Amino acid sequence: MTSALANKTIAVFGASSGIGLAVARGAHALGARVIAVGRDRARLAAAIGGLPLQPAEADIADEAQVAALLRDIGALDHVVVTAGSVVGPSPLTTLDFDLARDAIATKLQGSLLVAKHAAPRLRPGGSIGFTTGLLGRKIAANTVVKTVINAGLEAAVRQLARELAPLRVYGVSPGPVDTPNWGTLSEDERRARAAKFAATLPVGFMASADDTAQAYLFAMQARALTGTVIDLDSGAMIGS
Repeated sequence: MTSALANKTIAVFGASSGIGLAVARGAHALGARVIAVGRDRARLAAAIGGLPLQPAEADIADEAQVAALLRDIGALDHVVVTAGSVVGPSPLTTLDFDLARDAIATKLQGSLLVAKHAAPRLRPGGSIGFTTGLLGRKIAANTVVKTVINAGLEAAVRQLARELAPLRVYGVSPGPVDTPNWGTLSEDERRARAAKFAATLPVGFMASADDTAQAYLFAMQARALTGTVIDLDSGAMIGS
């Protein structure tokens, strides 16, 4: 059976690693033409390797760069945004607001910038996919920045699904994802933390980036899906 993504044009923002790279690879495997977008050209090239993806460089927090890139790409069928920046846990009283502003500009503002400039270029049946997160609805200590970003994106999904209709807008909310990109952790530390997380999850394991990418690939092909967030979190919302 031919995939609904065959011969479609898809732009993935945040494709240099992790979930974004997995979405780009998965969409290509289903026959799509994929533009893999990252803000570091060398890192993006290393991630893509020999894959037949079209690399494109842009800082998602820079409106001029986002607008220029989408103008150059032209007509699109689907856009996925997985880009974000690392912000560690911190109580509000000691919060580094420079890091907070960077995180908000990259994930929240950047997602809205992509939506703003992609929407006029999406073909009928097109979709915009945001990446939210467990902390948008499940409170954890010292995570106010992540909570605000993810809750804001979930609200934006509902709002934009109405505002941009009949274009579709959806979100994917991952839980802990087992990828190599855990900041400065060593491989042994990463494995230990992954095992610790897995023990708290109903399914007994942390999802991989490829596991998580399946939600975006499904959403792009599900023509009746809009205005909602898919929880693909290994059961973290109901876990301990």
